Formats: sequence, structure tokens, C-alpha cells
Amino acid sequence: MCTHTRTVKGHWQSEGGEDIWVDDHEVPTTRDIDLHRYECTKCGKVMYYSEAARRYYEEGITCSVKGLEG
Repeated sequence: MCTHTRTVKGHWQSEGGEDIWVDDHEVPTTRDIDLHRYECTKCGKVMYYSEAARRYYEEGITCSVKGLEG
């Protein structure tokens, strides 16, 4: 599993009609790439939301999960 993150600098944010300060914080560097898969934008590692999705994409094994059925 990839644990890369990026820093989001502190900023003002509107919430419920009120401006609040949000401190610097870390967020994951992942993005969805297609059904049941996501990747790290720093290292390119592809990860899966489930073991069934991994088996489908890496081994071609279908299952009853919507979008991964045969």
C-alpha cells in the first residue's frame, strides 16, 4: 500500500455561511483511475478497493461485484 501524501497549506474556507481557518494538513496523493482502482500520483502505484478487484484486473478472474462480473 502506498502512503504518499501532499501538504495543503492553511487557508480560509466558507462553511455554513461563516469563514473558518483551516490549518496546514496532509492529504493522500491518490486519484481514481477507473472502476474499483486508484493510483498514487507521486509513485504511480495502482491499488484496488477490494481483493476481488485486484483478482479481476491482475488475473482476469470475474466475480459478482457490479462492474467486475463476467
